[in-house]
Amino acid sequence: MTCVSPMNFIVNNVLLVSSIFLTLNLNTTSAKKHNILFILTDDQDLLLGQEKNGDAYSKLGAIDEVMPTVKNRILKKGAFFNNFFINTPICCPSRTEFFTGRYFHNLVHEHENEEDICMHANTTRVALKDKGMFGLLTAAGYNTGIFGKVTNNQKWILDELVEHDSVSFIDSPLEYNDFNTQHYYRFDKTTGKIEIEELNQRNPKYGTTYQTAQIGNRTLHWLEQAAKLSRDNEVPFFAYMGFHAPHFPADPAPWHQDLLPNIRIPKTPNYNISSPDKSQHIRQNAGLSERAYCWQNIHFRDRWLSLLSVDDSIKEILDKLEMLDVLDETYVIFTSDHGYKQGQWRIGTSKQHPYETDIRVPFIIKGPGISHGMIMEQVTGNVDVLPTVLSFASSENTVQFIPDGKSMMPLLVSGLGAAEKWGRDRYLTEYMSCGTYFNDHSNAWNKGQYRKNCGGPMPNSPYGTLSPEKCVESEGVGDGNCYLVDSVHSNTWRALRVINSTHNIQYIEYDPAWKFLEGAELQHYELYDLNKDPFQLKNIYNDVRTITRDSLHSELVDYFACRGRSCHSGGGNDGNSNSGFIFSGSRHSISVYA
Repeated sequence: MTCVSPMNFIVNNVLLVSSIFLTLNLNTTSAKKHNILFILTDDQDLLLGQEKNGDAYSKLGAIDEVMPTVKNRILKKGAFFNNFFINTPICCPSRTEFFTGRYFHNLVHEHENEEDICMHANTTRVALKDKGMFGLLTAAGYNTGIFGKVTNNQKWILDELVEHDSVSFIDSPLEYNDFNTQHYYRFDKTTGKIEIEELNQRNPKYGTTYQTAQIGNRTLHWLEQAAKLSRDNEVPFFAYMGFHAPHFPADPAPWHQDLLPNIRIPKTPNYNISSPDKSQHIRQNAGLSERAYCWQNIHFRDRWLSLLSVDDSIKEILDKLEMLDVLDETYVIFTSDHGYKQGQWRIGTSKQHPYETDIRVPFIIKGPGISHGMIMEQVTGNVDVLPTVLSFASSENTVQFIPDGKSMMPLLVSGLGAAEKWGRDRYLTEYMSCGTYFNDHSNAWNKGQYRKNCGGPMPNSPYGTLSPEKCVESEGVGDGNCYLVDSVHSNTWRALRVINSTHNIQYIEYDPAWKFLEGAELQHYELYDLNKDPFQLKNIYNDVRTITRDSLHSELVDYFACRGRSCHSGGGNDGNSNSGFIFSGSRHSISVYA
């Protein structure tokens, strides 16, 4: 059996990217079903590269720098989606959107009990056999295996997946936020038994307690038999790998921790810049101190180091599938649950915001029928992944509901529909604040050696560390006494991201009550022209005509109300909007669906 060895790593200059591998069946229902490998990383951004490129966003994030396997064996041999967005840029909602094909507004508040609610999203659908990705593929005859983090309510969701007969095999960490976790949830449908395995800390299975290597090795072990069933008995497999890297604390593997000593965060043009025209919790932030910058550099380096182990695991998995003669029959998807920023607009280390750093992620698919080196410019997103998997698994006609997303298969395979008929040039993003948090809200910011190097823990204010009760959200500009990264008062929003031949814009509305009542004056509005302002430095909402603002609001209202088919073109009762907006400076009315 091939294992992920603690000492088997590659360090070349290659970029890091969020990971998802997914095998898709591109054939008709009468054809053989292909295997699926879906790899999802946590918090892996697309836009922040090395400091030397700080005057611009990166095109691939860390992939080019530290992930040679992802770059050379997936990206170069598959299709890269250049405009792939996340509906909700925080862990649990985004993952639920991936696994159910539903936008956040169709998941929020649909709850039965407290355990199924995770960051305001109802995760119940993830576990259901007739509504979630795992159950639908299991029902379609797939041998399904889960390895790694699924949603943040991990124990509950794994129990529910077993309860609803939605999975064949589970071998996943319970305390996923601990990179050396001791407990693994194990389930095998052939025996029907659930076991909580406790690692021997002195002599752990696979020679290390490091979670990323454990996930890789446990997946390899299962694939030995799953690949044989696929090859000999034509039972396709679906393997899900949910790496926690590079999420904080982003602990590197012991064998990687001394690498990349000179990596620094990129000081992009929007780094640590005052933002007087943004939402209140952002505009009140004072400039980040040198101690905060020191911690950000450490965190940025740790994130990239943790991704080295992800790339190692992916290499071993691809090697194993090739050795077992099933790689050519396997579709691989690689992505992340959302992006990340580190000091842009004076917001510390966080996601949760509508900006490009947070909503853009890498999304790559390789596999049978997909040409090498394809770059897809169509607007796509995480709600499109479930219907894509189902269509490639020849199972879309068995689903009893219409997902909010739609299959990307026509964009990937010639003869199945022209890319220009995709019919959607916008994507809805939305977020309900999960709490008021500061720049030091994790214990990751208090590690001993780093604390010494930076002169103290990560500061939550320009004055060092204040107790949370002393942190008050200011109404001024740059005069806040604490660095806010989220706020129940001023960080609940919905947004419209539009990209077409004439427009590259983002329109945002804020309402802390999450009601967005028609005719009411909302808390705050933002509008950005990203062709002229890619770093989103200038909010031009007050500079455009009333008819433009009204039209954008109308488009967003329609999209925010969509469900199922009405979402497929970006809102409207039937998914085909006739409305357009007049954008200041363009001097003509356009339909954004044109």
